[in-house]
Amino acid sequence: MKAATTASTEWRRAALRILAFARRLLPPVVGLLLTACAFDRYDPRPLSTASVADAYTARSLQSPELHEFIQRHYPRAAEVWPPNQWDLESLTLAALYFNPELEVSRSRLATTEAAVTTAAQRPNPTLQLPFQRTLNPKGGDSPWTLGIALDIPIETAGKRGYRIDEATHLSSAARFQVANIAWGVRNQLRSQLLNLWFASERTQLLQQQLELDQRTVAMLERRLAVGDASPWEVNQQRLMVMQAQTDLLAAQRQAIAARVQVAAVLGLRASALDTVDLDLTEFVQAYPALPSQTIRLQALLNRADVQAGLAQYEASQAALQLEVAKQYPNIHLGPGYTFDQGARKLGFDFAGLVLPVFNRNEGPIAEARSRRLEAEARVKQLEAQAFSETDGAIAAYQVTRDIVRQNEAQLAVQSRQLAATRRSFDIGQVDRLALTLAGRTELAARIALGDATFQMQQAVGRLEDAMQRPLTAQATGEHTNPERK
Repeated sequence: MKAATTASTEWRRAALRILAFARRLLPPVVGLLLTACAFDRYDPRPLSTASVADAYTARSLQSPELHEFIQRHYPRAAEVWPPNQWDLESLTLAALYFNPELEVSRSRLATTEAAVTTAAQRPNPTLQLPFQRTLNPKGGDSPWTLGIALDIPIETAGKRGYRIDEATHLSSAARFQVANIAWGVRNQLRSQLLNLWFASERTQLLQQQLELDQRTVAMLERRLAVGDASPWEVNQQRLMVMQAQTDLLAAQRQAIAARVQVAAVLGLRASALDTVDLDLTEFVQAYPALPSQTIRLQALLNRADVQAGLAQYEASQAALQLEVAKQYPNIHLGPGYTFDQGARKLGFDFAGLVLPVFNRNEGPIAEARSRRLEAEARVKQLEAQAFSETDGAIAAYQVTRDIVRQNEAQLAVQSRQLAATRRSFDIGQVDRLALTLAGRTELAARIALGDATFQMQQAVGRLEDAMQRPLTAQATGEHTNPERK
């Protein structure tokens, strides 16, 4: 009876200790529950092909969202809205907002920036709450064992700092990749606008050529009727008319295709350009001057893809430092309190220490060193590619510029010849057929000059792409930041 009374007393004491312990444990538990209110929550973002198609169809160069984007990032370009004419610069701003490839690269940049936050996170401690009941306790002992313990991981050898450095450099590389893709979009837009200008100009000239050829056929047919021309001459001229019609149709198709491609680069439907007045006079300006050797070298070394390669190389450096630091094990501290069948125990464990017995992380370190060499070789490859592209573009530009000058001189001669023939026609020295043929010869010189100008402008585009800078902005040093909408 006495033993039962003693056991009941001990049980009450143990229960009181448990209640007291629960009171001390209650505040931190409540705190943890309250902090749960600050947890991030899932935000649904439904997507369907129908909604994407509707949004794509609704895009327009007059949209207020585009105006807001340009006003926020390029205030000068938004002073007159919408622009009376859309040139390469204003259309480039629209492409920076609408182009789907740029949208993907911006999303990728946001992912790498989030990875920096992940790399900076410290490992959370682990809470342990052991609880058990002994079925055959010793006489007078409490049957209950309960406690609280923490497992606090501590990273050593600066691993967290190296992890942050690697993620930061990868984020910088992604940022430069956005700039690189943005430049590629601008280059594609310029190329397609150049194609549209060339096709439009060629269409007008070929239309005039077709009219002159048809007029020549009509005159030769009248001469054939009176015996002043041969059937062979008439047939040859008719073949020229047919060839002119074929060339005109080809130029018209090229103009339509170029307009569709311009819309595709902008991220719009082709119908969005139907009411837009495009200013393409940039392609008929005088040939631009080549930048100095200093500016050219600076532009090459500051290409976005080269800078992205350098950032990736720095990330590989940090990755190697991280793998070297992993040779040193992390520490796990485990402070705790245990009520063990009446005995109260304070503990401090030093556990989880990995012993470098079988390996010292040699494999991952070797892989990281190889990746660093690969990143270094990639930077050298990009720089060599940049210099090679620039040298080739400069050579092509110089050759095509000389061809343009030669065609300009030839056109000047043909223009003088046409003026002399017109004066002779006015005083009756030559007939209308001679005047028409002289006009066609002068028109052929204009078409040849247009072809040469188109080739020169292509070389200009190659040179700009090699340096990733517009030739017209060499002295301004203006830069755009297409990373954010």
